[in-house]
Formats: sequence, C-alpha cells, structure tokens
Amino acid sequence: MSSAPLHGLAARQPGDPEPDLTSLLVTHRAIRRDLARLTATLAWSGAVPLTSARRRALRRYGAALFGEITSHLDDEDGILWPVIAAIAGQCVDLAPLTDDHQAIAATLGRAARAVAALTDSPSAPAAEPVQELRDALDQHIADEEAEIVPAMQRYLPACAYRSCDRQSWRMTSLARRRFRAPWLAQVAAPRELAALVNAAGWPARMLLVGSGRGYAWLERGAFGPG
Repeated sequence: MSSAPLHGLAARQPGDPEPDLTSLLVTHRAIRRDLARLTATLAWSGAVPLTSARRRALRRYGAALFGEITSHLDDEDGILWPVIAAIAGQCVDLAPLTDDHQAIAATLGRAARAVAALTDSPSAPAAEPVQELRDALDQHIADEEAEIVPAMQRYLPACAYRSCDRQSWRMTSLARRRFRAPWLAQVAAPRELAALVNAAGWPARMLLVGSGRGYAWLERGAFGPG
C-alpha cells in the first residue's frame, strides 16, 4: 500500500507502536451497557409504574447518554473516519459504517423523544424505540470492532489517533465532560482508566473528582431502587 499522508502523517509502519484505542473501546462499552439497562428499566416500568422522580432522572440521564452517542458518531464521521480513509485508502471500506450512522441517527431521534416524554406521560411507550436503538448499536459496534478496529491497529499511527482523540475532547463542552468522565470511568478497568486519564491530563483528574458524586446521584435516581 502506498502511504497516504494527512497533515504530515503516513500509514503506520511495521514495528511502530499501535494506536491506543482505549477511549474508543471504553466508549463502546459504556454505550452498550447503558442502552441495555435503560431498555430493561423502561420495560420493567410496564409492570411497575415509574415514580415522578425516577422519570425525571431517566429523562436527564437519557439526554446525556443520547448526547454522548450523537457526539461519538459525529466524531467518527467528522474526525476519525477521514483520517483513517486518508491514511489507509482502499484498504478500509468505511461506507457501510457511515450508512449505519445515518440509519442510527433516525433511530436515536425516536428514542430520545420517547425518553424525553417520560416526565409528561408516565405510560409513554419508550422501551420499544430504546430497544431498537440498543439493537442497532450493538450490531454496529460489533461490526466496527470486528472490521475497522483491526485496520486501525494495522494502519493508523499512534500519534494520529491521539490527535483525533484530543480534537474530540477539545470540542466537548464542560457540561458534557462532567458527564463523560465518570461515565467512562465506571466501565473502565483500572489500566484503561489510567490510560484515559493520562491521555486527557490533569483536567480529566479534576473532572473525575469534581463530577463523580453528581454522576452517581443521577445514576442512582435513574437506575437505583425506588
């Protein structure tokens, strides 16, 4: 394969360090975990009606979760995929995943509207659109990790992925960072968490300390007993 430079970058050469894809894989794990438990909570509510406090917490948590999913898809389309395409060229076919993103965006919109309506309509049929979103993203993430992640490890220089990661973080609002930091920390293994914090630097350490309690309170309100 001929090298395809982008901002001075070329394809990873044998012996060069692989990109650290911890942030991508932990984000996938957090998305799948939360969509599964959100689906279960909403399905359970058909037998046991949700309290008004639980509905409020679910709406807030759902809005933050759907925001993270939207951001993740946008970052792939706008930041990561163009870099992979430029560096790997015809060795990677991103078209199916890009098409998936368009279909998922419509499903995401339906799920977000259904969860947002929980505070106004306790019996709103929110479980079905959230389950549809869960199923779509489960398959999409499985395909991405089976097909694209190995290609990223083969072709993407470590510095190229770090640059994409940092660009995504810079574009994230402070409010979103306050959710994202503890959200990812909760599903990360200790070594993964250390890698995430080291990559983001001292601001991430401060966010974990400052926002962990608020995230835990919101999570208990959405998914805890009551």
